[in-house]
Amino acid sequence: MSIKVFSEALGNYVEVPRLLNSIVSLDPAATEAIFMMGAGRLVKATDAFSYRPPEAKLVPKIGSYTHVDEEELRKYDPDIIFTSTGVQRELSSKLLKSGFNVYPIPVATSVGKILDNVIIIGEIIGKKREARSLYLDMLIKIKSLIGAVKRATKVYVELDLGGPITPGFPTHISDAINILGGINIFDDVDEAYFEPTADQILERGADVIIYEPKRGAKVDEATVIDRLKARGIYTVTSKIRITKGDFLAHMGPTFIIEAMDWMQQAINN
Repeated sequence: MSIKVFSEALGNYVEVPRLLNSIVSLDPAATEAIFMMGAGRLVKATDAFSYRPPEAKLVPKIGSYTHVDEEELRKYDPDIIFTSTGVQRELSSKLLKSGFNVYPIPVATSVGKILDNVIIIGEIIGKKREARSLYLDMLIKIKSLIGAVKRATKVYVELDLGGPITPGFPTHISDAINILGGINIFDDVDEAYFEPTADQILERGADVIIYEPKRGAKVDEATVIDRLKARGIYTVTSKIRITKGDFLAHMGPTFIIEAMDWMQQAINN
């Protein structure tokens, strides 16, 4: 017995066995959601960046975010492979051509998309009730954080993704700042992620700068200030807040449950 789930990315239905034996997740957000819905035992392999929750670290890693060892992949005989849209489009296409069953999860362009993706994944893996429960937990968390920022604080977010990248309007980060009651200084920009110029940053005048280093990097405030000064960006009127790496950039459930709460505290305090 199988079910058919429509994929907007593929423009077609993906047929999935009702009883799954093997899942391969190459999308960290999907991996996290699957484990949080109690189906972690079905995940036989993941990408190298799927380390949430801690149990996911123990699952075999068979590739990076854009490349996978197909020979190794076949050993796990996956009923379904989760990828994401965006930069994984080429990988998804390649796996489909190789005969694998692939479902690309939409990139989260808003906080609401994170919620939607949990429902999609829950239907595919046969965890509808658990998906509804997780969805509700996230919804309650969001409700508690609406307008939590005390004033319309202007926020500049910088992600170290091999270069200084900031989120524009169609991103979960910008949407989250808006939900909290703050203002992403680049919320008017249509591009999702881009490298802003020093002049653009200074013209918009951030009250708070949130800096996210690479995962595993130990960065203190003095280092961040030096980096910003070297680019002609730092102003003494801006507060500096530093996340742990791969925190705000993550598009799984814990972005809502943990990262949004951290953001409101970082902006307010």
